[in-house]
Amino acid sequence: MSTTSALPQPPQGGNEQTYTYVTYDGLETDWLGDARCLRSKLMNSSSDDSNDEVNCNQGGRYSTGALVWVLLSKKKPKDVQNCNSGFHDTALHKKRRNKKNKASADTESEEHKTSKQSGDEQDNDHGHENNQTALYNRSKKEFFLRARVISDDEAVTDETSEQERSKRRVLVRYSKGATYRVHAYNLLSVLEPSVHKDALPPLVVVTPETHIYRRIAKVHTTPEDSFMEIGCDYGITVDKIQTSIEEAGDVPKEWPRETCGNEVAVDEKKEDDSIIPRVTCIGVDRSLESIDIANDRYPKCKFLLVNVLVSEEMTTLRTTCESCLQGEAPTVICVDINGNREIDGVLRCVQMIMNEKWKRQPRMIIVKSRFLYWDLKERNK
Repeated sequence: MSTTSALPQPPQGGNEQTYTYVTYDGLETDWLGDARCLRSKLMNSSSDDSNDEVNCNQGGRYSTGALVWVLLSKKKPKDVQNCNSGFHDTALHKKRRNKKNKASADTESEEHKTSKQSGDEQDNDHGHENNQTALYNRSKKEFFLRARVISDDEAVTDETSEQERSKRRVLVRYSKGATYRVHAYNLLSVLEPSVHKDALPPLVVVTPETHIYRRIAKVHTTPEDSFMEIGCDYGITVDKIQTSIEEAGDVPKEWPRETCGNEVAVDEKKEDDSIIPRVTCIGVDRSLESIDIANDRYPKCKFLLVNVLVSEEMTTLRTTCESCLQGEAPTVICVDINGNREIDGVLRCVQMIMNEKWKRQPRMIIVKSRFLYWDLKERNK
């Protein structure tokens, strides 16, 4: 990981922190909800960071309270309207588990016979192959819901292979209170704002392709965030994030009791916010046709005609965010001004974002650029 003077940074003399540039690969690793692990994976570690990496990787367990996405296998449909009910959470998992157990029972003897004949050497080869393709297989799965880890204490031994260890079940809680034990390989750690602020500097995350770009944005934009996309086109990515924030659930770190003294304060805040309606997600583009289509398709979001490479229009965008965006400034900004655009144009856009005096500094800027992705790869060799 490298931060150099050639890459955009906030103006000197201000209160903004320096950004760290990373490729998306680091966020896709199994950092198990432990910010020390993620820091050591993303950054050129000092000796202290190296010690953290050793400590946090002992046992390979998820941190209690870690925010995660629960994933479903590909082509497993979910009921969007009912997905946030506690009953549905458990019922769907049980249905999938029973179906899997039935199929497993029918083929158990055949699989056992095949496994016995394969030999230890072949088993080791398969294990290595599965480790190499784990991230790819995970990326092919469908998002289900956000959850918090309650405990990761299922017994495993030191002799257990990584493949078998990933099959252990982790106890998680969904937003409506339902709990379930989920296979570890179906969990994806989320870099939520509180964890990010305590352990990591602001990040510029670079991705080469659209599907990766959207995936990173969806995983790490939480209900605590405000989101903005530059180069939103017809608003597809902005709508995906808005839908994710609404439907995937906001899971508190500490589960409240049924009668909580904060309930009245929450209701009062909602009443105050209703006076001046604010949106969670904003998209901007310099194409009037694209903005008109996006506003027509996705009325829950706000889309603005802005050329961010013009400083006056960027300043207008900032003041608009202060008046209509939750939190008065975006905490996650995505930049998609065409993945094949020359790197200088992409860097100029990033610099314009960093130059602006936002009410709060964006914690993450996600950039889709093939040129910048491979350039960063070369810098990090």
